[in-house]
Amino acid sequence: MLNISRKTRVSTALAAGASASVLLSVVATTAMAAPAPAPKATTATNASCPATPGVTPTTISLGMIDSVTGPASTTFLGSKEAAQLRVDQENAKGGVNGRKIKLTIYDDATSAAQQVSAVQKAIGDGVFGLTTTTSTVSMYPTLKDAGIPITGFSNAPFGTDINAFGDAGATTASIPTYAPTLVLEKMKQEGATKIAIINHATASATASQTALANLAPLVGITVGLRIADSPPGTHDATSEALRIKNAGVDSVNYSGYIDGAISLALALKQQGVTLKSFAVAGLSDPATLKSANGALDGALGQTYGTVPVGVNVRSVKTFAGAMKAAGLNPYLPAAPLGYVGADLFIKGLKVAGKCPTRASFISELRKVSSYDGAGMLPGKVSFVPNGIMPNGNPITCGWYTKAKGAELIPDAKATCGGKYIDTTTGKVIYG
Repeated sequence: MLNISRKTRVSTALAAGASASVLLSVVATTAMAAPAPAPKATTATNASCPATPGVTPTTISLGMIDSVTGPASTTFLGSKEAAQLRVDQENAKGGVNGRKIKLTIYDDATSAAQQVSAVQKAIGDGVFGLTTTTSTVSMYPTLKDAGIPITGFSNAPFGTDINAFGDAGATTASIPTYAPTLVLEKMKQEGATKIAIINHATASATASQTALANLAPLVGITVGLRIADSPPGTHDATSEALRIKNAGVDSVNYSGYIDGAISLALALKQQGVTLKSFAVAGLSDPATLKSANGALDGALGQTYGTVPVGVNVRSVKTFAGAMKAAGLNPYLPAAPLGYVGADLFIKGLKVAGKCPTRASFISELRKVSSYDGAGMLPGKVSFVPNGIMPNGNPITCGWYTKAKGAELIPDAKATCGGKYIDTTTGKVIYG
């Protein structure tokens, strides 16, 4: 959800064309290991494994569904390159149980019909499983019925489908009455008392923001305005700014494309509206602040669940360094999702054993209770069903940034202790 400058778009496009050999040289240095062929003994053992789609004695085929083209393509820039980076890192160490991972990208063009076609193509190509960062959700029934594992961006099926594993744990998006308190608690710390909750018109954004609107009174914040059809991109936001001004709210929580948030911030500035808290989902790249002309100063930046680039954490520094060395922008909000999605798939392969099957991947990854996304998550998540949430626990930590001039300054530490509440009863269901 980024307003990508022409320069950024061009550099990202050039980076996307980087050869596998360049990426391998980068990640080999980062992983402190050089590519090595599978030991003969391992290959011989693998040859005795039962036939499984996408698995040979020396390789495992992984597909990635990504919006390479279409309306959301700029939103997910960098995700497929970051996924390839993580795969190359693992391959540089010899792969998983002697098998190198072969990653193939499939474009859903941000289209429900095209996504189904892409998945059918991937299945026909014999992939073992999939990872994804797309926001389109039409593929999940097919994958569930076929028992094909998938990791990635936490759309609603990552909270319900047994074969689906979210980057940051389970999601409550499939249960519209469940909502997390964390961002509202953070906004309340900044002084929020009366809030406008705004999103562009997509099913996922509407569901999450409606749940947030239902939750706000339970944490002591009044909802003064609800807008569920904000234009997704750059637009004249004067009318929205006037509605916010007339509603007398002191805070805004915005979920949409970053260029839409910038349009709103500029309009609020023109109307002389000062907010105590302005939370923007996906605000993670300092480059976006330039076009805001100071209007986003003080805005609360939120990644899509990962630790922000710039935090002095070894794993994050390793990720950012490898991305930059490959000519890629690590600040792109979807890039860490692609990286963690690939890492989670690698984790599933490791726990599935020397003769992995789709069924063993799913059953064994469902036993993992302490996953940290290769150190990229601000807390640990469990994929073990718990009786309340069928796909395990969602993350209860977030790591926020604050916009200041041309910088996004990370908090000194993660904010943890968030709760998930059933807004119909007020009961805490997790956390």
